[in-house]
Amino acid sequence: MSRQGQMLQAIGEDGIVYTWYRRPYNRRVPTQRQLELQQQLQPIQGEPPPTPQMLNPKQTQLSELGELILIRCFQSLPINDRFNMEHVSRLFQSASKRSWNIHKHVVVPPASLKKGTYSIDIRYLFRLLMKRCARYCLTLQINSMLKQDRIFRLLHLGYKVECLQLESLDQICGSELEEIGGRLPNLKILIIIKCKFHTNTINGFNLMLEQFKRLIVFAVGRCANFQSELEKLPRSLRILNLNLFDVVNSANAIGNIRRQAPNITMLTIECRSLDVVNQVQDFEHLKVLSLHYSPILDDVITPDLFPVNFSQQLKALELFVVSENFIAMRFRPEFFPQLEHIKFDIIENPTTNYNTILGQLVEFPALRSISLGVYTRKKKLICRAEYLNFVRRLYEKGRLEVSRELFPLPS
Repeated sequence: MSRQGQMLQAIGEDGIVYTWYRRPYNRRVPTQRQLELQQQLQPIQGEPPPTPQMLNPKQTQLSELGELILIRCFQSLPINDRFNMEHVSRLFQSASKRSWNIHKHVVVPPASLKKGTYSIDIRYLFRLLMKRCARYCLTLQINSMLKQDRIFRLLHLGYKVECLQLESLDQICGSELEEIGGRLPNLKILIIIKCKFHTNTINGFNLMLEQFKRLIVFAVGRCANFQSELEKLPRSLRILNLNLFDVVNSANAIGNIRRQAPNITMLTIECRSLDVVNQVQDFEHLKVLSLHYSPILDDVITPDLFPVNFSQQLKALELFVVSENFIAMRFRPEFFPQLEHIKFDIIENPTTNYNTILGQLVEFPALRSISLGVYTRKKKLICRAEYLNFVRRLYEKGRLEVSRELFPLPS
């Protein structure tokens, strides 16, 4: 019985005795020959997948003819039908296994979790997905999961997963985060969106990040109970996105990010803390900076706020509401010689000459994209003609490729 694993028997509603076997799984690392064969079977990007070869009458045995015909039939079925047909008989199960092609991108669809659409639970579904079509995939995206299921222990089936996206998962605990780092140490992209963390996951989060050696992109967006000072970020990290990140409860987070991952080139932080604006200026290799919900409304602009040596290295900048003094003193061509994209909002003031203030942006040498939002205390814009004149001057320069204005334009 130890070789066969565990056995479970139960009597169904129809009076039939059903037997389930749970056999132990041993990880099989693919050989070099199998990897070469897998590369030969992969279709060339941009071309349709190759059609199955025709059966050779001289080499096909009569005993194998039925299974080979079933394989061709299974290749034309959708995923749901393939999984459901596997339970019909051993012949169908064997034919279904041989009909799977290797896929690079596998998605666990939310529709598979709806009651009545699947004859098997999500845990077994995920295992089948990994064993059939995701064993050698590079990108794995899990959109939904039932509350009682925990599937991270099955990630060891993904030998070559480099991009993992988790979305709308409920109650992720610290042990599961640690399991991700242990199962996928070669992960390059990790995206966690709209998930709910357990109340105490700080240690598990640090243990997960500590095991990543090749992580390049790390994004956490709109996740409940996400609190971490990010003390163990890998030095290979280049892109970091923290959406709705509470820096007030993680005061040392920005400093830890700069010390642990000094080579970050793209940083996105959405929070309402004014201290973040000053802390992000210590990054030496930053090219893209996005600070949402952090207004700059002070009338006095200090010299240490966006100094020249920091502004000159930026190629893209996104800010929240900024004051008129900040625009006049910082949005100058000599401050942003490499800037290609800029986004900011202003609060309309009837006494301000926007032709002069916004006119400085027209002289930016590399500007190709701009997004401008205007907040007003009245329903109609008072300085609408000046905004339209600014947009017209940008287009007359001939370099502008993308423009987004949050006010109506004439036809």
